[in-house]
Amino acid sequence: MLIFHFGSYEIRALNRVIKRLPENFNVDINNIINHSVNILEIFSHKIYPPTYSNGLKEIAGFLNFRWTESNASGIVSTIWRYNWELDPIDHSLKNKLLLYNIEDCMALKHVKEWIYSIHDENEKTKLTSSIKKENIFKWGITNYIVKDFEEINSKAYFDYQREHIFLRTEKKIYKAVKKQKQESFQYNRADKKVNLFPLKCPRCRTKSLVDVRRADKLQIDLVFMNQGIKKRAILYTGGLSICKKCKKSILNANMRRLPMYGNNLMIWSVNQKIQYRQSTEQIINTLKDSFKIEVSATQLTKFKEIIAQKYIGVYKDILNQITENSLIHIDETIARIKGIDGYVWVFTNFDSVYYEFRESRETEFLKSLLNNFHGVLISDFYTGYDGLDCRQQKCLVHLIRDLNEDFLKHQFDSELKQLVIDFGKLLRLIIATIEKFGLKTKNLTKHNKDVAEFYSQSIDLNFESELALSYQKRFLKYKEKLFLFLNYDNIPWNNNNAEHAIKPFAKWRKKISRCLTKQNIENHLILLSILQTCKYRGINFFEFLKSGKMSL
Repeated sequence: MLIFHFGSYEIRALNRVIKRLPENFNVDINNIINHSVNILEIFSHKIYPPTYSNGLKEIAGFLNFRWTESNASGIVSTIWRYNWELDPIDHSLKNKLLLYNIEDCMALKHVKEWIYSIHDENEKTKLTSSIKKENIFKWGITNYIVKDFEEINSKAYFDYQREHIFLRTEKKIYKAVKKQKQESFQYNRADKKVNLFPLKCPRCRTKSLVDVRRADKLQIDLVFMNQGIKKRAILYTGGLSICKKCKKSILNANMRRLPMYGNNLMIWSVNQKIQYRQSTEQIINTLKDSFKIEVSATQLTKFKEIIAQKYIGVYKDILNQITENSLIHIDETIARIKGIDGYVWVFTNFDSVYYEFRESRETEFLKSLLNNFHGVLISDFYTGYDGLDCRQQKCLVHLIRDLNEDFLKHQFDSELKQLVIDFGKLLRLIIATIEKFGLKTKNLTKHNKDVAEFYSQSIDLNFESELALSYQKRFLKYKEKLFLFLNYDNIPWNNNNAEHAIKPFAKWRKKISRCLTKQNIENHLILLSILQTCKYRGINFFEFLKSGKMSL
């Protein structure tokens, strides 16, 4: 049984009373205290009704509960009590007090029932975690409740005040704004005009042509020279013309299909974004200042999409080359998309990098993707990799990190300490051989004897420590996958190659995490795969894009 109350007064009163009553009452009063629920605490930490305070009167009033006495309150009840004590015969004051206390209990019951009725699907309620916090110290749009405030705030923006208010009284601002407007006309101006209408009819070779439909289209591009880059803007004029003599209709150019921006401009912009991780705003400003070219953020996103789709064949070839190799490093990282935790997977070896986006961390897709792979897969200890049908080498650096972290927290665990020391000695012997001879089987197979000795003397024991037991299970479970590299040439003992390949995406994700979309990520990963593969192979990414080649 639960006893509900509002605030701490009742519990404080019971604690005072228990000191004055005989001991035989202690059990009952303590039972009441232990089974009490303070409704006010719920409103202080979990539920926030639209009231100015968390008082019972306001919350119950919000829920349409009304007291008989409209002015009833704790202070007013004290006055009723004082006046009743002065005149005990006046039962009306006594009745008011009794009714007030009864209605307080009824109000509390009403509030308690409302709390029990709340659930996530209720249209009148909302989880506080889903409510966006308004912070006047952060950039962004503030949602004003009062429309007047919204109108006032719109008149306070920097650009509005500068261009509508200050320029009226400040000559310097007037001149600066006027100059900016004059300069804006220089953007996207044509350097050359080209007429696409034919001079002669292709059928009868006469010059008597009439232009029936005429249209102009500006095409802006960059020209790459040996020592620099310059802008080229051509205004094309074309459309439909008719020959007066033979009546032939001649559509010399479909102006709608003529792109406004050329290929060179697109690959230059993509190179700035993918290789140098420049923001959209930085690229827009660079094009304005350096080339007098004006593009929008939407157009830059479209540039990346066009170039990514152009090189999707190269992207797929990289995957084929990786799966045909004898070694793959694999890793994954979170890619949040509008509240959904997607994942970016990286596959890499010594000369290629391939990224792929997936909406979950499920590894089922790897079975088909690695169907033709017959080499060694190097990964961390994520259990999703355990079901793959291929030889695997687990990253020993991950294992070292886990051992080190747990040992730092439990330095008095003697069994764990000895396990850590023994494993460290074993690995130092192996690394010394690798440092001297490289990843060659003929030099590493001798350490299989050391591994067997490590398992017999340090793992196959009766541990009492929970941590030592957990690591014992781990060493036994992955026994064949921890030291596989001893028996195969050129197989690393760590997965640092994959972790290194993850970093370029992680840096980009950190920079624009608030505006990631699935399509944006997929287009970015196509180009990032080509960029990183070019770096691994010593190829200049920008030169590769300029060359127009469709293979690496």
